[in-house]
Amino acid sequence: MLDSLVIGDYASSHAGVRTYIAQLDSTAKLDSLVAMDRGGERKVAVVNELLRANTESMTGVAPALDALKAQGLIESYEVSPLSNSVIYDVPEARAAEAWKAINQVEGIANVIRNREVHLDPIEDAKVGAASVTEFPTGNEWNVEKVKAPEVWAQGFDGTGITVGIVDTGSDVSHPLLHDKYRGTNADGTQTDDYNFHDEVNKKTAPYDDNKHGTHVTGTVLGSTATYDTGIAPGAKFITSKILSGSGSGTMAGVLKGLAWMLAPTKSDGTAPDPTKAPDVISNSWGSNDGKSTAFSALLKSFLAAGIEPVFAAGNAGPRAGSVGSPGSDPSAITVASTDKDDKVSSFSSRGPSPLPAADGSDHKPDISAPGRDITSSFPGGGLGTISGTSMATPAVSGVVTLLLSKHRDLTHEEIVKAITSSARDIDAPGWDYNSGAGLIDAAAALTAADALVAARTPVPPTPPVPVSA
Repeated sequence: MLDSLVIGDYASSHAGVRTYIAQLDSTAKLDSLVAMDRGGERKVAVVNELLRANTESMTGVAPALDALKAQGLIESYEVSPLSNSVIYDVPEARAAEAWKAINQVEGIANVIRNREVHLDPIEDAKVGAASVTEFPTGNEWNVEKVKAPEVWAQGFDGTGITVGIVDTGSDVSHPLLHDKYRGTNADGTQTDDYNFHDEVNKKTAPYDDNKHGTHVTGTVLGSTATYDTGIAPGAKFITSKILSGSGSGTMAGVLKGLAWMLAPTKSDGTAPDPTKAPDVISNSWGSNDGKSTAFSALLKSFLAAGIEPVFAAGNAGPRAGSVGSPGSDPSAITVASTDKDDKVSSFSSRGPSPLPAADGSDHKPDISAPGRDITSSFPGGGLGTISGTSMATPAVSGVVTLLLSKHRDLTHEEIVKAITSSARDIDAPGWDYNSGAGLIDAAAALTAADALVAARTPVPPTPPVPVSA
């Protein structure tokens, strides 16, 4: 089966041109917005600030790009405001001249060549299928392993939380997923506005022509009345398709498809609405270039908006320093893979990260979850078994969803502390570059979150203002 993204050849929008991504100097002031309560108002505030910053950046950049276009050095360009970047085409014959000119434009911080990305096969993966009538009963082993049922028993199953799936799409008609799709109405009809985005084929109704996206969606929240593949079966999901049926896409497409999660739109791409953004985004992909900072600004924006970004570590293990980006980014919750015996999978990418945090820490991955021989939903109503850090990532996304379904106001730092401080040590004693903090434990993480909430310093009441006589 297919799993982590690998950077391939250069990608262009059409023959005879080269496509580039210019990242603009960012002036977004997001620090104060992190203190806002999670929810729609905070998401709106972050998106408005990102738009303001992009407008400010483009005030100087746009005239320069238009001048280069008039000179024939740029064929066309598209602004991606929420990622504060510009995607542009240059004639192949004038690429060197255009490169020099664009790098002299004030306000452009970095320029990278657009590349193809594709999913990398895991050699030991097992893929099967089963009809709807063959669904087993009970919970899949990975659901039990992370102790999700113990959290459900306390009344917290992800209800009230929306998860964004960024992948190959999702089969929302699947029996395990149909009622979980946020676009499924009470009468069984479907509303896809704000719930599905297709960066690959620009279709308006959700689909998955690969299997990967449907499988990871099932691990986050798939369930029927008698069978569970999902960690947070009470949650809802939306999906952004960034990869084709063959598992391929482009860096530019991934950037735009990921940015859509900050402000989902109607099916025709109009009327963006940040209040409809998810609370968690599950990303079972990543490039094999751990040094890439192409997505760093977006990840910071997600955190500012109160959206938890969970990413796969990658499948380039057991080599040290093989963690890919965006999983290598300090803003991501990065996931390694384990098997039924709680051993770190040989394919699971290892730290250290080449992108250290502000305090100098190169600690990646953050946490581990079951990722080998994971059974979940396949398009068409069946089941399939796949291996990869892709399969471990949605389990962590599901646990984060469970925590938020009880404590809606948990900060990102509290979430990370809750899942890492309560994890079960499975590799070298203490934290290690193979498993991170260890195997995630939903029940223990919820107990840790309870303690963090209880230990918060109470805010003293504001004294009444004296009323003069």
